[in-house]
Amino acid sequence: MLEPNNVLNQQSVQNTAPETAQPIGATAEAFAYKPTQSVPSTPTDKPSNTPPRRFLAKPWQKVAFITAIVLLFFISIAAVLGVYAYSVVMQLKSQVADVETTGKGAYDQFKAQNLPGTEEAVKATAQKMQAVRQTYGKLALFNAIPVAHSYYQDGLHGLNAADAGIAAALDSSSAVAPYADVLGLKGQGTFTGGTTEDRLKQVLQALIKITPDLDKISGHLETMKTELAAIDANRYPESLQGRPVRSMIKQAQEVSSGAATALTEFRPAIEQLPAIAGADGKRKKYFILFQNNNELRPTGGFLTAYSIIYVENGKVTPDQSDDIYELDKKFPKKIAIPPILGKYLTTEKYFNLRDMNIYPDLKQSMELFVPNYELVPGQPKDIDGIITVDTQVLTDLVNILGPVDVPGFGTFSTQKDVRCDCPQIIYALSEISDRPTPFVRQDRKGILGPMMRTILTKAYTAPKTSWPNLFTTAWDDVQARHVQFYFFNQSFQAAAETVGAAGRMQMDPKYPDFLAVVDANLGGAKSNLFTTTDITQEVAAPSNGAIDKKVTLTYKNNHASSNCNLEAGQLCLNST
Repeated sequence: MLEPNNVLNQQSVQNTAPETAQPIGATAEAFAYKPTQSVPSTPTDKPSNTPPRRFLAKPWQKVAFITAIVLLFFISIAAVLGVYAYSVVMQLKSQVADVETTGKGAYDQFKAQNLPGTEEAVKATAQKMQAVRQTYGKLALFNAIPVAHSYYQDGLHGLNAADAGIAAALDSSSAVAPYADVLGLKGQGTFTGGTTEDRLKQVLQALIKITPDLDKISGHLETMKTELAAIDANRYPESLQGRPVRSMIKQAQEVSSGAATALTEFRPAIEQLPAIAGADGKRKKYFILFQNNNELRPTGGFLTAYSIIYVENGKVTPDQSDDIYELDKKFPKKIAIPPILGKYLTTEKYFNLRDMNIYPDLKQSMELFVPNYELVPGQPKDIDGIITVDTQVLTDLVNILGPVDVPGFGTFSTQKDVRCDCPQIIYALSEISDRPTPFVRQDRKGILGPMMRTILTKAYTAPKTSWPNLFTTAWDDVQARHVQFYFFNQSFQAAAETVGAAGRMQMDPKYPDFLAVVDANLGGAKSNLFTTTDITQEVAAPSNGAIDKKVTLTYKNNHASSNCNLEAGQLCLNST
């Protein structure tokens, strides 16, 4: 019974078995049934009709992508340029620092009055500036970049201005070099011998010779002015790394403009100075008016004395001097005193020569004084001009030259005199001129002539090292109106006015609104020696087209009063 079943089962197995024989020991799993037809796919595997997604399919995506590429390109270029510019700028920074050091050395040599050292240092600065220009040329590519173009051009303007300034310095030193010795400068000058008068003559002749050089120097200064003016200082920050930038640019522009203008203005004076000093073959005669600025009058002081001097080749020779009162004694004309003077100068009935400097403008006062002076009999009429000098000039000269001994009058110095808290020379001159005496003193102010002669002699024999200080002090006194000039020659007068040496009170066209305070002391004492003045202005904001200004003048005199009683016989310096 069992066998047939086994046969049947065996047959069934054989019918279902694959044709390939299986090895003995195969697992049941190997004999399992495996269907031959394919298994149906899932829904996710079905073919899709949607087209494939494209890169930058939308227009805005393309624009954004292109923009990003362009920006990346420019950023890369900017980064490369930035690194390149930084390296060049660092090199320039080092070179400019070197130029500054060398330039400062040139200035130090100039201050030390070492002309050859100055010239060598300027030449070294010029060489270093060439290296700076070469390095700056590496930045030329920035000239083609819109924003950087302006800054690059500013740099070129600065370099051009520096070159022009150096050229002006070199031409100036070359022009002055042959005359360094007479100016008290160190150098191979041609004035190693001879007297001071000889040297003055030579330097005046030298001014004539160097006049053509002024054209070149003026051209360089104008170039420097133009180049710096082309820079827009407002493009730059106020400061960078703690150093001022904008203000330095503006300062350089102002200095260059001032230098060019100064040479233009001073040129007539330089050209006329030899003739004014009698170096043109014609001796000049000048009328000196001494003003006591301790007793103020509108032109600078009370006219206390006068002197006649001759000037030839720069040498001053005093001729005669006298008290201004002696001149008034000879004045024949009786002119009623002007009401504005008579109101306060109650001691006078007539208008005297000594009171005719009533206008603060020297030219205006001298146009009143000269025609009346020419009426005085026996006085020189062939004068070329008038020079006013006050006591400050005497003090400054004695301060430089040292004490002076005036025969018949004593020794004068600038040491402080406790009796007036002022220089001894001021008190001594006041004693000689103004102290009352029980007798009539003739020529009581005649000391000024001999004193001037003594000071001039000492100046002519002074060592050459003193001359720069003398020149500087003289110029400062001119600018402060302690010395003023009025010439009859129109060219001389124009030159004096140009350099501010003519004592003019004229309106500046650029500043038509100005305030001038003019003091006139009619009290007869020297209280201006002790009086200080303070001026303050309070300006209100504009209202209805008008501006209100309040001016306050404060006068202070803290010094003890003098005994001005004539019977006491004391020196009256400080009074009402």
